[in-house]
Amino acid sequence: MSLATIVVDDKSPLIQYDSGFNPGVAADDPSADRYFRGTFQRSSTVGSVATFSFNGTAVWIYGAKRSNHGNYTVTLDNASSVYNGEANPDEFQQVLFTQSGLTQGPHTVSLTNTGPTAGSWFDIDMVAWQTEFTGTQLVTEAIDDTDSRFQYQNAAWNTNPTSAILNLFNNGTGHSTSVVDATVTLTFTAESVSIFGTVGPNNGLYSVSLDSGQATQYNATAYINLYEVVLYHTDNLGSGQHQLTLTNLPEGNGQTLNIDYALLTSSSSSNSSSSSGSSTTSGSSTVYVTAKSLSSGAVAGIAVAVAVALLALAAAFFFYRRWKSAQAASQDLYRVDTPRNLLENSNAGASTSVETRSNASLIRQDTSSQGTSWRSYQQPDHENQISPRSGSRHVPSSGMPTVSETVSLPTQSSVDEPGGSRRPLPEAPGTRQNIFQQPVPDDSLGISKASAVQHRASTQSISPTIGDIAPPPNYMQATR
Repeated sequence: MSLATIVVDDKSPLIQYDSGFNPGVAADDPSADRYFRGTFQRSSTVGSVATFSFNGTAVWIYGAKRSNHGNYTVTLDNASSVYNGEANPDEFQQVLFTQSGLTQGPHTVSLTNTGPTAGSWFDIDMVAWQTEFTGTQLVTEAIDDTDSRFQYQNAAWNTNPTSAILNLFNNGTGHSTSVVDATVTLTFTAESVSIFGTVGPNNGLYSVSLDSGQATQYNATAYINLYEVVLYHTDNLGSGQHQLTLTNLPEGNGQTLNIDYALLTSSSSSNSSSSSGSSTTSGSSTVYVTAKSLSSGAVAGIAVAVAVALLALAAAFFFYRRWKSAQAASQDLYRVDTPRNLLENSNAGASTSVETRSNASLIRQDTSSQGTSWRSYQQPDHENQISPRSGSRHVPSSGMPTVSETVSLPTQSSVDEPGGSRRPLPEAPGTRQNIFQQPVPDDSLGISKASAVQHRASTQSISPTIGDIAPPPNYMQATR
């Protein structure tokens, strides 16, 4: 004997809610991301009911226990029990109800918010159940929507689902219809089948019929688009060929039914090799009916787009910093200063000075009305230079060259003394004074390397609190 565990999220149409339930959203609940896949259905209306049916031997219902939660009643096959959902601090992904040892076969579970007062909350996160297969070996096979075993009414179906991102479908393909009563039939040979598609604002009602039996109606409407959601599941079908028919039943214009793929499961007591595209487990292993979050093509496309965007941003920032640093260095290294304190009524002409600097010496050419002279002098001694503003010494930073900006006043001619002798005028104050020192950018132009962005991932664990049976092992591997 083998066991298969089926896990479905709260958004699956397999769970049917009355009007008292509404989706929990992060906009009004900061703890929404602590639920499985970040989604849950909640109710604060006393008497509101959620129902689902399954075929198996054990069942688990998960939700949260919070300080504003009240009582709830669980009814399994007409047997009811009352529980309290209050906890402080809040607890998430908790087992609200579990029951094992059931007879293999169909069962129905209902959950009711029993308050006791209005405003007492109750929520559902996900459900899981186990079903038995007679064989010791389980074989699962995924069938894409383009497989010939899916038969669509050609005029009613298209391969471009409305208001959906096709790359988020399995293998990047999907079928869609908005035509009333449009059908699709899957012919298969297996003991269990799951149909995956989308739910969202533009999806509506549909019905499912197995082997020409009575049709069951479901609702695929949700407040946001979700992909690879379990639209239908059944098992214990027995050997032989089966037919499953889905019919679109929209209530308004534009409501669609979107089909993504199917998952088939069979059991066998032999060790024969599995067919292409299928997987095999044996013994008492548990098979999880799960869906893939994204196709490999979608993941690759998103990764490439993000990488290109980050590289472009880094390159733009790098070259911008280099340009700004080069511009600043050019302005500091090649500055032309004009005299600030020109003497009034001086008979000397205006002068300018352009200085060329090196580590060995500085050479300055002075031009004035008195002619041209060349003077060579050594690099000023910054270690002992006193600032005329504060009287403190300017000490350049270690290992970093500096730029000395100077102001040169025009030289003055000597004047005639009585008796024919010539007396030189005194040197004008401030003829040579250091007004500031500024570090020169080094060879790297001051560009710093950006540090890598660190990513963190958080994990959550659960601990069953009800019943004597442990939850399905590794149930968090399931995505639907």
